[in-house]
Amino acid sequence: MARDRPTESSVAVSPAQATYQRYASALSRYLVRRVQRREDVDDLTQEIFELFVRRKDRTEVIRDPLAYLFRIAFHVVGTALADKERNPVIFDSQRLPDDAAAETRGSSDEEAEQLVAEQHVRAALAQLPANHLTALLLVEGQGMSYKEAARASGFSPSTIATYVMHARAGLKLALDNNRKENAQAKGGLRK
Repeated sequence: MARDRPTESSVAVSPAQATYQRYASALSRYLVRRVQRREDVDDLTQEIFELFVRRKDRTEVIRDPLAYLFRIAFHVVGTALADKERNPVIFDSQRLPDDAAAETRGSSDEEAEQLVAEQHVRAALAQLPANHLTALLLVEGQGMSYKEAARASGFSPSTIATYVMHARAGLKLALDNNRKENAQAKGGLRK
């Protein structure tokens, strides 16, 4: 029965697996020095080896697989860092405990009013054209300058300024109209 089970030495290892086993640790060390978050290293390593495996069927001869992997890694890291700069993800980890506590508490009138106001703002934002919304969220939501927002979105700084101006005006108009409708519904304003 022991003969039915393959031993480690009898199991065939593919060239891609052998390359991974041999060079993954060196590649990880290279990536750790270049990316800020440790979690990104595993994702980038996987992406690099995927690209390597896709290229294995090409006719070129790879004389130094490690150097070849580092070339791929250089481009993958450059692309990842450029994407991170263009599309920053900011986590508000300080608010998470507050949000959890707010959910466990009973809702007060102030919280209900705040939720209604947030719904009105969301509805007003949903009415904005996509380009205006993008510019407004980059400048107001992410705190970017017009130049930074232009780099992140691909628009020019003057276009960002124009879109933000139109978005603010559209948002104010939508919120004012909503306020008037609510006041009329409650009987507060009469024409």
